[in-house]
Amino acid sequence: MIELRDLNKSYGDHCALKNVDIWIQEGEIFGIIGRSGAGKSTLLRCVNALERPDQGHVYVDQEDIAQLRGAALNKARHKTAMVFQQFNLLRTQTVYDNIALPMRIQGMAADVIHAKIHELLPLVELSDKMHAYPDQLSGGQKQRVAIARALSCSPKILLCDEATSALDPETTNAILNLLQKINKLYGITIMLITHEMEVIKQICHRVAIMEAGKIIECSDLATIFTNKTSLARKMLYTQLSPKLPACLQRELTTNQTGRPLLRLFFEGETATGPFISQISRELHIDINILLANIDRFNGVTCGVLIVELHADEQHLQPFMERCRLANLTVEVLGYVANDYGL
Repeated sequence: MIELRDLNKSYGDHCALKNVDIWIQEGEIFGIIGRSGAGKSTLLRCVNALERPDQGHVYVDQEDIAQLRGAALNKARHKTAMVFQQFNLLRTQTVYDNIALPMRIQGMAADVIHAKIHELLPLVELSDKMHAYPDQLSGGQKQRVAIARALSCSPKILLCDEATSALDPETTNAILNLLQKINKLYGITIMLITHEMEVIKQICHRVAIMEAGKIIECSDLATIFTNKTSLARKMLYTQLSPKLPACLQRELTTNQTGRPLLRLFFEGETATGPFISQISRELHIDINILLANIDRFNGVTCGVLIVELHADEQHLQPFMERCRLANLTVEVLGYVANDYGL
């Protein structure tokens, strides 16, 4: 459906995209994650030719839109629609008229427009807001209008540019559920960019990680836990990992005090088993659980524990070995100062 080959784009001395290669199959929800300035928005805008690459090919439905001009380009653009972070609604137009705008531009008949809007409003749960104006809507409702407007001309591809970044967590979940529903109902290919791993985790089939204009990893979310070197897996666990309180961070030292602070990453059956209590009894060491979090992702239970061991180096090594045998990933965060009470 979408194939980007050797894509390069610069603005003066700044290289926004460098040798980008991506293939996105039809009906897929494909996420691109990265920090601000990584090149995500530039990449997305190349897909509908709002930006033209300096070098490379942008195939949409086997047609290289980077080479198109004029009427041919406008026709190719009808296959894609875009949803923006800030909604971009016309404040002086009603919900009905905002959704109708792209269809009117394309010269569709009034009865066709009317029928399409009455199909879309129940989908985005705004049937009672047809005659409301944007200023009368919440942020989530505005984004629903923007999504309905994007769907009005029946695109094959939906491009989402940080579509949930301006929304609160509850509304974000609702919008992501709507995008997932649209993907299943219409089979639309969705390409979204975000800086939040929670968004990727909730709806994406695959994810590409961007850094300094490059794709540094492309991962299948269904098998992400099988690759312990995966950056996406690490990002998932980072998002899940509880943050150490500042008071504890200040008391950590590199000196081996006999009280190592460890972060343990669990997945699968180990995440719900009594591993900590078993290993405490078997190795005769005290384990103080300080922080914990657990989640379920693609049918796999995963969790993070931060624990304090009362164990010198002689007892720490058997603990680390047992964790390795149990397929746990362990990080030593430091050592708790002896004079600090937890």
